[in-house]
Amino acid sequence: MATQERRQLDRARRTQEILLAARASFAQHGFHHATVDQVAQRAEVAKGTIYLYFENKEAILAELTLCALSDLVSRLTAASDGHSLLNPEAKLRAMAQAYQSLAQEAPDYFRLLTAFDSGDFERGLSPERREQLRAASNRALELVTQTISDGMALGAFAIGDARQAAGVIWAALNGALALMAHPVRRELIATDANLFYHATLENCLRGLASPPHNERSAT
Repeated sequence: MATQERRQLDRARRTQEILLAARASFAQHGFHHATVDQVAQRAEVAKGTIYLYFENKEAILAELTLCALSDLVSRLTAASDGHSLLNPEAKLRAMAQAYQSLAQEAPDYFRLLTAFDSGDFERGLSPERREQLRAASNRALELVTQTISDGMALGAFAIGDARQAAGVIWAALNGALALMAHPVRRELIATDANLFYHATLENCLRGLASPPHNERSAT
């Protein structure tokens, strides 16, 4: 193996070690309270070594968020590909389930996505990095938008703006997950978190659906 290739592999390995350490530190202490010192200690490297790979803590957060978005897009794509183009509602249900699975199986990734959506750590990023994150986030939204557009073309959905509808579904499902993650709110609503999530989805799908043929004829 050539020296340059070996150095590239070593750098990639060290980068992943730092990211794994940061992911654990952010999950334990929270994004705002975790420090680069804690990341370095967990990664078993000097603090200065971290800055050879990332310019600041926000850059580490950004890289982890890109990982989270990649995971989300992979899950959404697999869910969508598992159903026919002729059944857009089944595609949306599968993608909603994939989103819930991400929140349950990788809660730290879900919290990263929520922090990014709220703009909590964008200020410390370069314009290029912000654009990279937004493009990755847009890929996830576009998968839902395209499915809704397909449903409109098939006459299954009766709405005017597919992207806006995708945003509404995203907001509703995000809200359901956040609400049910809070013990007091969950107790106030007095329902199972899974049932509440799927009730939210059903309400969204009813809002998309075209009325039955006889109802359209009567109007």
